[in-house]
Amino acid sequence: MTQATGASARLPWAAPALADFWSMGDAEREELLLRSITAAHAYHFERNTAYRNTVAARGVGPWARSAELPRLLRATSQVFTSYIDILGTPFPQDQPAGFAEWLAEQVSVELRPQHHFRSRYRSLERLLRVVERAYSGPGLELLTSSGASGRVRVVPRDRASTDLAAESFGLSFQRYLGMGADYTAILMMPERTRIAPARIARYGMLRVGLTPDRVHCTTGFLASSDQVRVRTGRTYRTGWRGGIEKRVWHPALTLVQDRLLDAQAVESAISRLIPAAAHGEKVLLFGSLTQLHGIASFLLDGGRTLTLAPGSLLGTGGGTKGAHAKGAAGLREDLQSAFRLADGGPVPVRDVYTVADANWAAMQCSQGNYHIPPWVHAVTLDDDEAIQKQARATGQLAFFDPCGGGDLFPAFFRTADRATLVRGADCPCGEPGNYLEEASIEPIDPPAGAGCAGRV
Repeated sequence: MTQATGASARLPWAAPALADFWSMGDAEREELLLRSITAAHAYHFERNTAYRNTVAARGVGPWARSAELPRLLRATSQVFTSYIDILGTPFPQDQPAGFAEWLAEQVSVELRPQHHFRSRYRSLERLLRVVERAYSGPGLELLTSSGASGRVRVVPRDRASTDLAAESFGLSFQRYLGMGADYTAILMMPERTRIAPARIARYGMLRVGLTPDRVHCTTGFLASSDQVRVRTGRTYRTGWRGGIEKRVWHPALTLVQDRLLDAQAVESAISRLIPAAAHGEKVLLFGSLTQLHGIASFLLDGGRTLTLAPGSLLGTGGGTKGAHAKGAAGLREDLQSAFRLADGGPVPVRDVYTVADANWAAMQCSQGNYHIPPWVHAVTLDDDEAIQKQARATGQLAFFDPCGGGDLFPAFFRTADRATLVRGADCPCGEPGNYLEEASIEPIDPPAGAGCAGRV
C-alpha cells in the first residue's frame, strides 16, 4: 500500500495529507474544510480571471464569508465548455489562438506559449497535444469529458493536481472497495485516453500499490473525444468536413465498435480473468454495466460460470449507457449468474460516481450508498440555490474540494445531478462520513449539451 503524501506540499495553502481527514472528528474536519475553502478562494480570486469575473459579478470579494459559499459554485456543465460561447464554435481546433487565450483565463498560473499556433488543426486531439507541448513547463495536461454530447469539457491539470487526483482515487479504492496491492485490475477502457475519469481511475489503481503488470486495459488504441463525438452522432463539423464525418466516419466507427472493438475488449478481459481465477487472485473487473454484461453473455453463452477469489469485485459505471432490452436489473442478474465467488456467493457489484471536473469519486458500499471522501465538502442546493442544512436533504448536488484543483482552479462546482445527501450519520455498512443514498442520484434536465456527473 502506498503512503499518502501531504496535500500541503502541492498546494499554496496549508492542508493535511488526504488520509488524515479520516482520523478527524466531524467538527474539526468541518472547520478545516471551511478554512481551506476560503483560503483556496482567496488564492484563486487573485489569480484566476474566469473565476474572479464570475464570483465578483455575484458580489463576492477576495474574502468570502460562510453565507457567500453558494456564490462560489460554478456549473460543471459550463465552466470548461465556456470556450464554445466565447469562440462561437464547439470546435476549438478551428481557432487555436482564441482557445489558448480562453485556457489562460481558466487557470491561476501564468501560461506563456513557447511557440505560435497554426491557424487550424485537423482535430481536437491534435490541438490539445500542441497546447500541452506549448505549455510544457508546468506539466500541463488537458483532460476531457467523453465528448458524447458534442460539447467537450476541457479540464486543465498539472503534475501536482494529477498527483492529488491519483491519491484521492487510490485512497477511496482502498477505503471503500477494500482494494490492496494484491489485486488484479481489469479495466474495460482504453490504455491511452485523455477522458478524465478513465485516466484518473487508472492512476488511482497504481496508487493503491498495484504494479503496472497488474493493471490491464482491454483496449490498446487511443480513444479520443473526437472519435466518441463522431461515433455517437450528435454533433458534426460544419461544411464538407461534417458531411464526411456523418456519411463516412460515423457509420464506419459504429461498425468497427460493434463488430470488432467490443468483441476484442471482451476477449482481452476473458484472457486476463481466466488465469487470475485459476491462480486465486482477487480481481476488480471495472467497466460500464453493458460492457460487463458483454463478458457475462460470452460466459453464459458458453455454459460457463467463472469462479473468482473472495474479495473480488465487479466495478461499474452504473446505468446501461443506452437502451438495453434487459434493463439494468436484467443485466445485473446475468452478472450474478456468470460470476460467483469461491464460497458460492455472488460477486459484489459496486458502482462509482464522479464528474470529469472532479478529483474525487463517491464509491458504493455493500449497502448501495455512495461514500464521499472526507476531504470533499459536499452539499445539496434547494430551488433557490441555497445550501440545505438538514442532516438528510434532497437537492442539486454540489461540492467544494479545496485540494482538488490544486493551484490551477478552484474545484467548487454545481453538478447537473439531483441526489439525497446524508451527513453526520454512519452508513448502515458501518462507515462514518457523508454519503449519497442508493438510487437517489438522477440527472436534472440540464442545458443542451450539459454533461451530467457520470458513473465511471
